[in-house]
Amino acid sequence: MQTIKLKLKSEVTSGVAKIPVEVDSLTPDKLFGKTEAEIKAVTVWWGNKEENTGDLFDVSVDGTAGSADEVKIVLDGDLSRVKRIGDGMTAGEIEANGDVDMHCGAMMNGGKITVKGNADCWAGREMHGGDLVIDGDAAANLCAMYRGETTGMTGGKVTVGGNADECVGQYMGGGEIVIKGNARMLAGLNMHGGKIVIEGDAVMPGADMTSGEITVKGTVRDMMPSFKLEGTESIDGAEYKKYSGDLAMTAKKAKGTLYVK
Repeated sequence: MQTIKLKLKSEVTSGVAKIPVEVDSLTPDKLFGKTEAEIKAVTVWWGNKEENTGDLFDVSVDGTAGSADEVKIVLDGDLSRVKRIGDGMTAGEIEANGDVDMHCGAMMNGGKITVKGNADCWAGREMHGGDLVIDGDAAANLCAMYRGETTGMTGGKVTVGGNADECVGQYMGGGEIVIKGNARMLAGLNMHGGKIVIEGDAVMPGADMTSGEITVKGTVRDMMPSFKLEGTESIDGAEYKKYSGDLAMTAKKAKGTLYVK
């Protein structure tokens, strides 16, 4: 097992206007086989300039790895303006110790990311596989598609320990999302596959969904009127109301299922 520690230097995040750092080039599959000196030479974007990793991060490498699956990257420091953590990663593990900026786990295909804090917008965007665990809250568009795209998350699993903002899983086509807290408006908007479990409350879930499954273990506020009550069903020993919809998409297309406790 190899551990690569990257600690963002304090001077990088000092000042009123914190300039974002984009670290999509710092994933286990891309750093596998590199020496400490080579990792320091990998370029990342800092605002509109490319900089060497070693100029922005304190870097240390411990142990060896036989494959990218055996590489773990640990990110420390003020990560609130560090974007695209684990973007496109296929293997290995990333641990981010703090709040992170946008696009964490975007286009992820494999491996695991753990965020020991909150994640900003579009975490898990268009994710295809792997595991993303956010201990805190997730901002808007979790596992959704980016502007101009037509498909969001298609595989993998995302777990949020806190609450999630609006449009969780928009245009989701597969995979699983678990929200331990509440979800704001329009979770599962335009959903056409996959599964969303909200252990708290939700507002208007499932709008325009045509397939997939949403389970709300708390209360649904502003229930979409275009869902049809099909009866009740027992899930893990608890009784849930089962709805089909969204019938606003026509009965022929409305093959989504919404369970509400």
